[in-house]
Amino acid sequence: MAEDEINVRTLATFETTLPADTVEWCPVEPYRHILACGTYGLVKGEPGTSTSRRGQILLLRITNDGELELLQEVCTSAVLDMKWLHVVDTVETRVLLAVVDSTGYLQIHQLENDGEKMELVLVAKLKVNDDENVLALSLDWSREKYTASFPIHDTSILVSDSAGQISRFTWRESGDLTKDFTWPAHMFQAWIVAFDYCDPFMFYSGGDDDRFLGFDCRTGSRPVVESKEHTTGVTSIHSNVNETFLLATGSYDQSVRLWDKRNFKKPISKICLDGGIWRLKWDPFTRQYLFAACMRNGFKIINHTDVISSVVVNYKEHEGLSYGCDWSFLKQPDLSRLNIPDGDTLISTCSFEEFTGTLKISVIDFWPDKHTADEDC
Repeated sequence: MAEDEINVRTLATFETTLPADTVEWCPVEPYRHILACGTYGLVKGEPGTSTSRRGQILLLRITNDGELELLQEVCTSAVLDMKWLHVVDTVETRVLLAVVDSTGYLQIHQLENDGEKMELVLVAKLKVNDDENVLALSLDWSREKYTASFPIHDTSILVSDSAGQISRFTWRESGDLTKDFTWPAHMFQAWIVAFDYCDPFMFYSGGDDDRFLGFDCRTGSRPVVESKEHTTGVTSIHSNVNETFLLATGSYDQSVRLWDKRNFKKPISKICLDGGIWRLKWDPFTRQYLFAACMRNGFKIINHTDVISSVVVNYKEHEGLSYGCDWSFLKQPDLSRLNIPDGDTLISTCSFEEFTGTLKISVIDFWPDKHTADEDC
C-alpha cells in the first residue's frame, strides 16, 4: 500500500492542560471555523480514596493566518465523546454540541454568539445510567448534514456506556431531553454506538466483548446483526452516505473493515493500520476518504475505491496516544479568506499523554476530484 501520497502540513499546535481524546469541527455555517476539544484527566485523591476523573470542553477557533484561539474552557467531568448536531432543515435553529462524560451524563450545550464573544451554554443534562460508577462512552445524533433524506420530526441521540448498554434519548427544539429506552448490548464496555445515516431505524454498536452488533428500533432489543469477525474490542463505526450499503468499523485488533450492509457474514475489505483504531471519520465532501486515529501509530487517511483501500496519509506529529480526529467543513475559498494558502481543507488531531495533551490543526491539499465534490455539503 502506498503511503504519504497526499500533502499534509501542520498549521497550528495547542497544548491542552489535560490529555485530549476527542475533537470535533462545527459543521454549521457561519461557525465552520469553530471546533471543540474534549479532555480527560485522572486525579489521585488522598490515600484510601478513589481516583477521580475531570475534564474540559475547550472551544476554539481558527483565526486569520491559521492561528488557534481559545474562546472558552468549560470545566466538567472527564469527556469521553462529543458531536455537533448537523442542521439539515428548520426543525432545529440552534447550534448544539452533545457531550458524554465520566459521571455518566449526556450534556447538551448551545453555542451562543452575542457579536462580541462566542460561548457554550449548558441547556440540558440527563443521566445515562442510575449506577454512579457507569461512564458514558460514546454518542451519536440521528441527524447529520450529510444524512439521507427521510421525514424528520424529533431528533434522537444514542449513548453507549461502560456497563455495555445502549440508551436512546429524544431531543426536542423546546429544550426537552428525555430517555426513550436502555437496552443491554455488550458484556463489557460498549465503546461505540452509531446511527445508520441511510436508515432511520437502524443503529450499530461495538464493545469490549469483541462483538459488532446491529439493532432495528422496530424489533426491540434483540440484535438483528451480530458479528464476531473482530478479534478484539470494537471501538469505532461510521456509515457512508454516498454508498448506501457501505459501513466502516475499527477495532483494537488494528484493522479497519468495510462492510456491505446487505451481508454481514464477512467484510468486503480489510486493511491493517498497525495500531488500535479508536476513531473513524468519512470525509464530508466526497466520502471517499476515511480518517483513522490509530492510538499508538499516529493518524492515517485511507483512500477507498470500490473494495480496494490504500493509506494515502500517514501523520505522526503527535507524541502521545492518537485518539481524536476530524475533518473540517471548510473549503478552499474559506481557507483563502482566512489567509491560509495552499490547501483545500483543514483537519484536526489530538493526542492523549500521561499528564497533558496536544491538539494540532493541519492543512491538507489532496482533493483529486475537487471539481466533482459535493457542493451542497
